[in-house]
Amino acid sequence: MLLEGRVALITGASRGIGAAIARAFAAEGATLLLCARSEGVETLAGELEAANRPVRAMRGDVGDPTFARELITSARRQHGRLDVLVNNAGILRQGLIGMTTTDQMRELLNVNVLAVMMLTQYASRVMDSRCSPSIVNLASIAGTQGMEGVSAYAASKAAVVGYTLATAKELAPKGIRVNAIAPGFIDTDMVRGVAPDWYERRLQSIRMGRIGTPDDVAGVAVFLASDLARYVTAQVIGVDGGMMA
Repeated sequence: MLLEGRVALITGASRGIGAAIARAFAAEGATLLLCARSEGVETLAGELEAANRPVRAMRGDVGDPTFARELITSARRQHGRLDVLVNNAGILRQGLIGMTTTDQMRELLNVNVLAVMMLTQYASRVMDSRCSPSIVNLASIAGTQGMEGVSAYAASKAAVVGYTLATAKELAPKGIRVNAIAPGFIDTDMVRGVAPDWYERRLQSIRMGRIGTPDDVAGVAVFLASDLARYVTAQVIGVDGGMMA
């Protein structure tokens, strides 16, 4: 199994892409620490435990520095190590430039950017180069290509891209790889909640002719976390079905 013996922390793991990554990691032998704000993360942990997968769930807000630090501390306390960090937790707020409130901007930056930065800081201090550590950040095609109607969200995901590239260069000498996945239009609860006309326009722009699935993203996360990608760092991999081709 590609991740056997690895200890992995996955944020935003209660549903959608985060839950798919958790299931894929579990199938590849990883020991999991899952977190999210909703009780769905505990339901998923129960599902994986029933399948004899080592997993623990913690509920909280990754934008809270105390909780973010506790996640890393918990992994180290329970398992003595942390090998993989998947910064998946994120939120989407639609709004044209003039209709996006300051509170919405702050919320997007806190969850989508500051949480990634804090967890990367804490995780990089405890990761051991002998264990082939990997950090996988979830960006977005909105952050690499831009997208109308979600300018603040796009800005937050562009920040994730920049942070990924900078930290990859800084942490490479320590043996820690840092990469990002930029999903396109993926069939999740977050995407289903957007305006119908906006949804249809995005769907029609996908050259492969279908919306992506969380499993499409999870497969790339497994690759980046595993030794198959042992010489891959500072990359932003699009998973978009040719949406911007």
